[in-house]
Parts: sequence; structure tokens; C-alpha cells
Amino acid sequence: MPQDKTCPFCAEDVRVEAIKCKHCGSFLGDRRSPSEWFRSTSDRAVAGVCGGLALQFGLPTTLVRLAFVLMTIFFGGVGLIIYVVLWVIMPQDEWIDEVERTTRDLRGP
Repeated sequence: MPQDKTCPFCAEDVRVEAIKCKHCGSFLGDRRSPSEWFRSTSDRAVAGVCGGLALQFGLPTTLVRLAFVLMTIFFGGVGLIIYVVLWVIMPQDEWIDEVERTTRDLRGP
């Protein structure tokens, strides 16, 4: 018999190994490994790099963007170079962004 846990968003029972709640679609925790970085398709100004990093590290996107701007200004363009490299190597992940949108919709404005 499979074990169940309670979804923290809708209080329905879901399987312990579930990543996404089958009832409300909420993301049930970070099951990604730390090496899996993805560009955001919903939280983006240019390519979604800052939005993806913010989601990965649990930081506000504005703070990550500010860090890139400051690295670009004060370290001779290093922030811009890192941004472009991450843009090229980080894949987009629509599934995580869909879960993020669903979770944001459930929490409200």
C-alpha cells in the first residue's frame, strides 16, 4: 500500500514520492539536484537566466538581476559575460515554470 502525505497547499493526500500535487498542481518541494539549473519562461526580462537562478536559490529575482548589473559595472563586464554563458548553457524548463505559475495562482496576489 503506497504511503501518503498531505499537500501543504490544498490539504489533499498525495503519494510520498509525488513532485506535484495531482489535485491542485502545486510543486511539493525541490526534488531537483543542485546542479540542475533552468531558465525561466515566465519570470524573464531578457532570457530568463535571473528568474531561473532566483527560483533555484529561493531569492527574489530583483536581487539576482541587481547582482548581475553590479558585476557588470564594477568588475569590467564579468556579469554580462556570465549572463551570456548561462543563457547559452542553461535549458528552459517549462514544467517548473508551469508549477510556479500554478502555485502563484493558488496563493493569490
